[in-house]
This record gives sequence, C-alpha cells and structure tokens, in this order.
Amino acid sequence: MIREPFLVPCAEPVAKLPPYVFATTFKWKEEALAAGRDVVDLGVGNPDGRPDPAVVAELVRAARDPAANCHGYSTFKGHPTLRRAIAAFYARRFGVDLDPETETLPLIGSKEGLANLMRAYLERGDTLILPTPCYPAYFGAARLCGAEIFEAPLRPEHGFVLRFADIPADVARQAKMLVVNYPNNPTGGVADLDFYREAVAWCREHRVLLVSDIAYSELGFDPDTPPPSVLQVPGAAAVAVEFQSLSKSHNMAGWRTGFAAGGAEPIATLGRVKSMVDFSLFGAVQLAAAAALTGDQQVCADNRALYRRRRDLMVAGYRALGWDVPSPPATMYIWAPVPRAWAGDDFAFVREVFERTGVLLSPGSAFGRHGAGWCRTSLVADDAGIAKVLRKLADAGLDWTA
Repeated sequence: MIREPFLVPCAEPVAKLPPYVFATTFKWKEEALAAGRDVVDLGVGNPDGRPDPAVVAELVRAARDPAANCHGYSTFKGHPTLRRAIAAFYARRFGVDLDPETETLPLIGSKEGLANLMRAYLERGDTLILPTPCYPAYFGAARLCGAEIFEAPLRPEHGFVLRFADIPADVARQAKMLVVNYPNNPTGGVADLDFYREAVAWCREHRVLLVSDIAYSELGFDPDTPPPSVLQVPGAAAVAVEFQSLSKSHNMAGWRTGFAAGGAEPIATLGRVKSMVDFSLFGAVQLAAAAALTGDQQVCADNRALYRRRRDLMVAGYRALGWDVPSPPATMYIWAPVPRAWAGDDFAFVREVFERTGVLLSPGSAFGRHGAGWCRTSLVADDAGIAKVLRKLADAGLDWTA
C-alpha cells in the first residue's frame, strides 16, 4: 500500500497545541521497558486500589437486568438515580441542597466536563485565569477554545492557595473564567471556606465564571476539617460550577465517572453542549456510581488512611536521603522542589533519576510555569514498592540536598 502524506490540514487550534509534556516521560518509560529495564512509574496518579465490591456488584446487576434497560442510549442528562445520588452526596457531605433535576449533571469523567464547560463559555481571545501549578489538562482544553491563559502563582508560603492580589487589575477586567482546584493537584494545598467566600465575592464583582474542581475532596488527611465545597458559600451558584470525580476517592479512574453541580443555567448550558457530542455514560456505570455515592463511603476512609501512610513513608524516606520535602495535607502526591544540584532544572532532575534508577517522577514544568523547579511523586506504590524505590534512590549516588 502506497501511503502519501495526508493532504487536509487539521484545525488551527489543534495545530498550535504544544507537545504534551508527559509524552516525553511516557516515551522514556516505553523505551526502558522495551530494553528490559525495571521501571517504577510514580509519574501518573493512577490509583492501584479497587472499588467497593458492592459497586462492582451493582454494575453487574444493572448490566444483566432487563428492567434497567442499560444497553440502549442513555438520556443526555444522565440517569435520574445518579442525579439523585449526587444531590444526596452534596447534602450529606457538604450540607448543600441541590435540585437533582436542574443542578446536577453526570459526566464521562470530570476532565470531559471541564473541557466542555470551557467550550460552552470561552471564545477565541477570552481570558482564562489558571492558578499554577495545576492539572495539565486545563491548558489543552483552554487552547482548543482559543482562550488566552493568565497563570496566577500558587506559592508555597501561602499553602499553594491563590491570593487574589496576585491577579493584576487588567487581567481581572478581561477575565471570563477562573479555575480553582482544591485539594490541589499537584501541590496538595487545601483551601478553606473563607477562601471560597473571597473567590465568590471576587468573581461576582468581576463577572467571572468560577470553576471549582474538587476531584480530591475526599482525600484530605485532617479528620477534623474535611475540604469544603464552593457551593457551601451562600450565593455561589450565581457564579460557580463545581466538578467532582469518583476516580481517586472511589478507585474508579477507569470507569470515567464524574459529575458537575451548580446553578441551573450553567448546568443546562453544559448539558446542551454535551447533547451535541455524547449520550452520557453507560447506564450500568451510572447506577453503579449512584451506589458508590450513596454507600457507606468506607472506601474513601480507607483511601485517606492508605495515602496518608504512603505519604509518611515516602516523606520519611526522602528526608533520610537528605531531600527535605514537605508533607502535604491532602491528595495522593508529594510536591517538592528539585534538589539543589540541578539548579531548578526539573526535567534534567527527573531524567537523571530515571536513567539511574528506573524510578519515574513528574517534572514540575508539566504543571505550568509556576511549577518549574519542582517535581511530583504519585503515591501509587504499595509499602513494598515504596521500600524498593527508596533503596534504588539511596543506591543512585545522587546529591539529594535541598
């Protein structure tokens, strides 16, 4: 077969997408595995736990039950049982009253929902404020809309919580959307309700859509102060939409199950966009997700204990090497400045660690300009795996001094 170059150019926003930073580290991993090397991937936040067996059982039951009628197209708005479960989750967890019919929307993962919300509200030239370091998927979704991105700094001295004084007045005047993510990926920073009150007031004043991503809300390590929701702030629904995911909290990353909650108008707008591109999730997955949200939430408690223990093991091990890393109050990551010997070059650090040990970390530059000079460790290895990683690092002959 003769293969000529493809003759039709792709759309300009796609052509202008920069290379995905993680594609480089994925390539390193693939090449190492092909060469027969032992690789430990702590770069991707891919949970290694299992969902609640009751959730799996509900998936199987629903898929087999003719009365559930799961094998045809789902409704655009998602299954009513799941929408009610989302509302019940918000009432129980946050004390927030939601209308399941108009203020909730199931998603094929929160990543999809965030991208479609940007598509719904951002036009070419609109300004989006991204506090960075942040989840890298935000960048691609914004660029596909042709949006201009302003990166506001998240500083360690402020617990990686956005300070609105760091947003210039001219950016505030131009901005159309602000995305905040707490507990934060990659830093583990946690925002309190006072922050959300300030965020709602600021967005109301500047007529900016506030997008809150709380995918890690169930992975806060302080039992006395669980991470809050922006929708706990009176009047928040007038300016805010919130996204949640079952990926990390319920070990359901591969199920692609998330949801949005907020005011009826933005939820309807997001639903209108989604109606043009998908038919919502497989019905049996939706019913299983409803079971996950209405169950006893023991899997969330177990995950909090699991990641807290892994955090403690890894932090202690890093510090024993001489790398004085911070201990995050939430999530499944450790975010740390690269050791002094690499002079802030996070890519060079991650590459050398990988070449010498086979342990793959994430370079901080992947998370935005304010992530440069840092790196992320995902806590996805079990206790034996952590001990193995720390042995490899100790034997690498590297200078870990911070």
